[in-house]
Amino acid sequence: MAAYNGERYIAAQIKSILDQLSESDELVIVDDGSTDDTCAIIERFHDARIRLHRHECNLGVAHTFEDAIRAASGQILFLADQDDLWAANKVSTVLRAFQLFPDVDIVASDAALIDEGDAPIGSSYYAQRGKFRPGVVANVLRCSYLGCTMAFRSGIRARILPFPNGVDVFHDLWIGASNALAGGKTLYIDRTLVLYRRHESNATGNKRLTLARQIRMRWELCRSLAGFWVHSGRFRGK
Repeated sequence: MAAYNGERYIAAQIKSILDQLSESDELVIVDDGSTDDTCAIIERFHDARIRLHRHECNLGVAHTFEDAIRAASGQILFLADQDDLWAANKVSTVLRAFQLFPDVDIVASDAALIDEGDAPIGSSYYAQRGKFRPGVVANVLRCSYLGCTMAFRSGIRARILPFPNGVDVFHDLWIGASNALAGGKTLYIDRTLVLYRRHESNATGNKRLTLARQIRMRWELCRSLAGFWVHSGRFRGK
């Protein structure tokens, strides 16, 4: 989990996650220099499964998730936003999918939309956005990956890290696209396993990107993927 000034919602999200974890699991939270009571709220859980790491200054969402992914020790890593809620069957459903499909690297799901007071908002995320499509080309045209619905095997960290530095590319899009470019597989579960909260303070997703930024992001994604392809040796036939 990446956290930043999340005091309003983070306690409920942490509880929705911990309720589904075993005693041998962990919840890695990287706080990105919060100036509110976020860290104090986390510490008040007094749960040995929570591992809190703190940035001395604000580094941004991508750096924070990258540090959380590096710090995680489990075999299956779930991404979590601080202000959402996990459906009660999220962990068991996703783990079952990984067991049934051992060749799958990433599992994603749909998400129900909720407002500041937990009330439902219209249809699900992908019902509004359009069908989930994995792969590189489809996601250069239109991003399908939503980080808070994603889980992946720890073995793909060598493919997806580090995230591109100094470019405007969403971390979840990079995870999905770089894994696909390396030959990895994504499984989509057509069920709402996350309650995805929409509010004024969301880091992403509230406002439509300008055309200029959309073009720039697609260019930077393609350039970063090309560098990844060459660096991995695939361009040279290795």
